[in-house]
Amino acid sequence: MIKNTEAVPLSEVSPAPMQAINGSAGSVALAGITKDFGPTRANDHIDIVINPGEVLGLVGGNGAGKSTLMKILSGAVTPTSGSIAFDGEDTDFERYNTAAAQARGIRMVHQELSLCTNLSVAENFFLESPDSMLPVPGWRSRHRVRAATALDDVFPDITFRVDDNVGRLSISERQMVEIARAAATPGVRLIVLDEPTSSLDQTRSMQLREFVRRKASEGMAFIFISHKLEDIIDIATRVVVLRNGRLAWQGASRDATIEHLVELMGGDVNVIHQHAVESKQEAGQGVIRLTGGLVEPIGHPIEIRHGEIVGLAGLEGNGQRELLHAVFAPRGSNRDVERDAAASFIAGDRQKEGVFSQWNVLANISIGRIAGRFPLGFVSDADERKEAAHHAARLGLDEERFNSNILELSGGNQQKALVARALAADTPILLLDDPTRGVDVATKQDFYKLCNNAAKEGRILIWYTTEDAELLAADRVLVFSGGKIVRELVGEEISEETIVGASFAHASESRAEQTQARSSAAAWATRLVDAAPFIGLALVLTAMISLNPRVASTFGMDLLLLPALSLVLVTAAQMFIIGGSEIDLGVGAFAGLISVLAATVLYTNPLLGAGAILLTISLYASMGALIQVRKIPAIVVTLGASFIWAGLGLTIQPTPGGTSPDWLRALVTWSLGGIPKSVVLITIAAVIIVLIDRSPLGVVLRGFGNNPQSAIRSGWSAVRFAVVRYFIAGVFAGVAGLSLTAINTASDINAGNSFTLLSVAAAVMGGCLLLGGVISPIGVVAGAVTLSLIGALLGMLNVSSDYYIATQGIILIVLLALRSLVSRERKS
Repeated sequence: MIKNTEAVPLSEVSPAPMQAINGSAGSVALAGITKDFGPTRANDHIDIVINPGEVLGLVGGNGAGKSTLMKILSGAVTPTSGSIAFDGEDTDFERYNTAAAQARGIRMVHQELSLCTNLSVAENFFLESPDSMLPVPGWRSRHRVRAATALDDVFPDITFRVDDNVGRLSISERQMVEIARAAATPGVRLIVLDEPTSSLDQTRSMQLREFVRRKASEGMAFIFISHKLEDIIDIATRVVVLRNGRLAWQGASRDATIEHLVELMGGDVNVIHQHAVESKQEAGQGVIRLTGGLVEPIGHPIEIRHGEIVGLAGLEGNGQRELLHAVFAPRGSNRDVERDAAASFIAGDRQKEGVFSQWNVLANISIGRIAGRFPLGFVSDADERKEAAHHAARLGLDEERFNSNILELSGGNQQKALVARALAADTPILLLDDPTRGVDVATKQDFYKLCNNAAKEGRILIWYTTEDAELLAADRVLVFSGGKIVRELVGEEISEETIVGASFAHASESRAEQTQARSSAAAWATRLVDAAPFIGLALVLTAMISLNPRVASTFGMDLLLLPALSLVLVTAAQMFIIGGSEIDLGVGAFAGLISVLAATVLYTNPLLGAGAILLTISLYASMGALIQVRKIPAIVVTLGASFIWAGLGLTIQPTPGGTSPDWLRALVTWSLGGIPKSVVLITIAAVIIVLIDRSPLGVVLRGFGNNPQSAIRSGWSAVRFAVVRYFIAGVFAGVAGLSLTAINTASDINAGNSFTLLSVAAAVMGGCLLLGGVISPIGVVAGAVTLSLIGALLGMLNVSSDYYIATQGIILIVLLALRSLVSRERKS
């Protein structure tokens, strides 16, 4: 039972006594922590000690400094001043970073989840172990077992597999993975949980708290950050309150009440227990109709009217978010959903569907209003700032932060910006996807009042929330199961008990069957598109053989495929760069330079030539460091480098010529009976590419391509692996240059010019995503060979070479369109 203590004004509060600031055996102590971001002071001389076996509850309003303090503790941010001590011994912050924190046994589960969505659950567990890079046999199996064991230890009876791609998991499931991953890290002694229950249902939340209690009894320490104050009082042994970057109060959890904590945080005690939304005027005419299979279980259409708040309930993943997206989609795109008014969407997954990460706060708010205007209309910064300030003030979002990048705000303040965006758009319909996730109590109350006012003004609010208590404010609650509405609760029927009971009562097999059917259809479509490069290659070869049967001979295959080897190798180089979410606009010129060096310096002086090639590859690898350290876009660096490579090649060899060394020529002139050597060489290249991609190194490189911040937080060096990525690419491009010299017996700096754009096309054709993180080694090889053969096929058909590039472009566009359709189907 919570103790009813009278709230004390902040001016009369003094921090509770604490241990000596340098701590004791097993403790972690922060002393005098101050952090300034320009004129903004996020932390102001904060002292905290965390002892073994302690669960420290850390609370405060949005922007109180909680996240900054924890980032300092976890090594992600360096304080302006202050000290940190482990076991009573001070550590220099100049040498304290994420890797050092992890070496000390500190792990942090961030509010904004930091998993790599392109990797499997097991591969994400591997990323949390920076010391396990060796590709020893069975390394994947060990991490699969580790992931499965850790998840079962924290969250028994999970419904997903450790080989599942994280991008296919729900927010709740991702949160479970991240928590279990941190807890399973060898040597962990302190885990920081930032809003760990924000996306968990009641059952999973209870499992987490039970795990925390069990581990704390074994000596592990936790810092539990949450705006759900009932969770804090339930789980914490000691509570620390931050306000405006300062330590406002700390004491035993038994001496804290929700009312007390809210007042310390600056909230209004009088509104804590008020109903979230007051009664409203009678609803008006409907503008949203739900029909067809969506309402089949209840047997009648549902009409949502002006002035209504409609809550969406049911176990997570049963169609609630899908309905929000269906309502928001262009009219007519879903036959079961009709609306005749504009809608705004407040996303719960801020990073994926909410914020524009490169924009400032004002732009993130204003885009809602701007998007609804005439495309060529005039935009006034002053007007947008005035309108944004009006709505931001209603949410307690400081106008002085409008020029800050949106990611510089705390998670709760980012959510305020998204709400302000929806309000500024002034649409008749508001779609709310768990809008109060990670938001403090005071902001929740402000938000509830705004919702009440919006409904009074006649707007429709469709609200999905993971907190069942918030549904009590709704006029109606629609319970989902299996992607359909199975029950409609109205008026006095709405209660937490009824909502929970209806959610579990209708959790039938239909959802599993429907999901399985959709997954099966999407899987078949995905397989078909993934096979497109191979199907295309087979069709091109078949056509060529039918036109000229001699193509199928060993000589014919070598004549066609040996020139494709160079493009395969250049495309492999480009693939690894694209995997890092970058593009190399100079890879073709680089291959041409290596070809020139091979036909000139390497031919006349093998030792000097080998050194020159290795030095050139090293210079190529150094571009990775330049891009990371100086924060220069890769497209700028590689474009500039392309002129350097071309200039060097022209300086060494102004006109085509030179001679291939005999030993280099021999590498492409040997024979193996009736087996085409070109097929053997391309196969060897493909195997090497696959082995690199499937190695621990390949997983890390793909992780950086998808979510570099996640990899850095896990202790991997961004600069180091950028250099490694470009070194690997440089080696493949270098070998491509050598193959050009060997095949042509001479060199020309312009020989690789066409390879740059062709390599991008072949990589995308093969299944790589230009956004990074997803590559397809075998598909890339097939794509490169196909593009190389298309020109030969068109020549056999007596088609002018002027149409070669256009044909390749058409094929690429068709494949991209098919991949887009498959991606949309998988998301649905």
